[in-house]
Amino acid sequence: MSDQQDGATPRTLLAGRYRVEEELGRGGMAKVFRGIDTVLGRPVAIKILAPQFADDANFLTRFRREAQAAARLNNPHVVGVYDTGSDDGIHFIVMEYVEARTLAEYLAGGGRIMPERAIELAGSVCEALSVAHAAGIVHRDVKPANIMVARDGSVKVTDFGIARLTTSADTVAQTAAVLGTASYLSPEQAQGQPVDQRSDLYSLGVVLYEMVTGQPPFSGDSAVAVASKHVLEQPVPPSELNPDVSPGLEAVIMKALAKNPANRYQTADELRADLERAHLGRPVEATPLLAEAATTQAIERPEHTAVLPPTEPTGGRRRRLWIGVVIGTLIAAGLGSGLFLLASAVLQGNNGGAPSLVPVPSVTGMKLREAIAKIEAAGLEVARPIKYVEDSSVKAGTVLEQSPEVGTEVEEGAEVTLTVAKAPPVTVTIPTGLAGRPADEVREILDGLNLDVHESQQASDVPAGHVISLDPPEGSEVEEGSVVTMVVSLGPGEVTVPDLVCESIGYALSELRRLGFEVVIEEGTQYNPDCPQAGKVAAQGPPGGTSAEQGDTVTLVETTSESPTPTPSPTPSPTPSPTPSPSQLQATKP
Repeated sequence: MSDQQDGATPRTLLAGRYRVEEELGRGGMAKVFRGIDTVLGRPVAIKILAPQFADDANFLTRFRREAQAAARLNNPHVVGVYDTGSDDGIHFIVMEYVEARTLAEYLAGGGRIMPERAIELAGSVCEALSVAHAAGIVHRDVKPANIMVARDGSVKVTDFGIARLTTSADTVAQTAAVLGTASYLSPEQAQGQPVDQRSDLYSLGVVLYEMVTGQPPFSGDSAVAVASKHVLEQPVPPSELNPDVSPGLEAVIMKALAKNPANRYQTADELRADLERAHLGRPVEATPLLAEAATTQAIERPEHTAVLPPTEPTGGRRRRLWIGVVIGTLIAAGLGSGLFLLASAVLQGNNGGAPSLVPVPSVTGMKLREAIAKIEAAGLEVARPIKYVEDSSVKAGTVLEQSPEVGTEVEEGAEVTLTVAKAPPVTVTIPTGLAGRPADEVREILDGLNLDVHESQQASDVPAGHVISLDPPEGSEVEEGSVVTMVVSLGPGEVTVPDLVCESIGYALSELRRLGFEVVIEEGTQYNPDCPQAGKVAAQGPPGGTSAEQGDTVTLVETTSESPTPTPSPTPSPTPSPTPSPSQLQATKP
């Protein structure tokens, strides 16, 4: 690895194993790169601490804590951590590489997500948080940018960059700064107070609100203004911004956004269970928090001040009136219940106790939640799981078919099977005529089709820097966001051997194999004062800059860690025949 004191570059090989490639993103304290594990031959994501923090003991402690905390989590909805270490002043974490887009990309520009799909996404995040909270870890930065959505719809939560162990003594209140993104801060985070797992559930409530409305519940001109609103203001009910939000889902969101942590869901599993109820159209556990809402509303003052009349007589009359109304209501309810029971007994006596039959209502063409409500109102149940089929002719979530047919009389409580439309995946066609064109030009075309372009290289008679082929091939129908590998020519068969002297053996090996060479390593046979550390290349043959054909063998001589000590001879010895130096070694055919 080349000595790098200012961070990693695409040439860097960390720990003799992880080759750093293109940058994927960056945050306040680290950059994330796509990389290759050259030992296992798999892609990885490499998080590298920003160089300005490399000498800060507090940041290094926090950075290592991230790796240790995340490595303890094992769940399909959590981005896995494989390795961590330091190399020549570069501190890094090696993580699972996920072919996915962030939820923030889907929501960019005020985009919305269908409530049913938003519930599914939030449920997956709940599962990830449940595992973390069980391990004593609070994420503290739940936001769309940290939620990855893969092409198959699966979800992974990433970036435990400001996670803290709840069993440790340090809290956000002790850091003199609130860590996180203002739009997704819980009220206790905004006030610099200690936080627990319920803070993550508030942040997830904000994300869920944004998914179904296209905007977070609070916005402002500055982070301080937004944080203040989290503490003092109530959000606009999401159904006012999107009428498709059901009352059940709205209740769940508003409970998650409760200012007082005691009024929120207490665990991620509780929130997930209520989301499932809302998804099925069943009554949710969440109820309006009237007392809390009343404490946060401003009291309107009358425009004019007047002397109020005595209140006792009026209050006494009102109290008596309300008592009468309550008593009358209870009497009416009792009579109604008695009449209902009497009628039920008479009817059962007439039909000999046979189960009631009810007609199946028509729900074809209705929205799923409306269809479920209508079926359950008729005394029937919806069969699970619901069958979904792709259909672009109607709006996603519309009931296409039902069984039994409309009007069929079935026993009360029987199941009705529904077939519901879902949106087909967006597909694009890889254009033809791309082979032979410059790679930059082809990449721009594929990027414009929202495809994920990867590049590989090989020697070819096609001019260097031009595309040889694509995988999938030209003319293929692929889903938007799919990976397309662009094979780029290195030019004719001869390739320039790179100069790898003083590079790590691991990097040299992976680089030569990438260029199509066979490699032979002579271990610890020569000392090089320019790079005396073991594991470096002391010499190579053929030397760097030499032209060779793919498939030729390049010999790497590993440096010995011990400087040779000359031993004087008492008598002159014959001059030995000159031995070729490693730089004089020639490429050989395998």
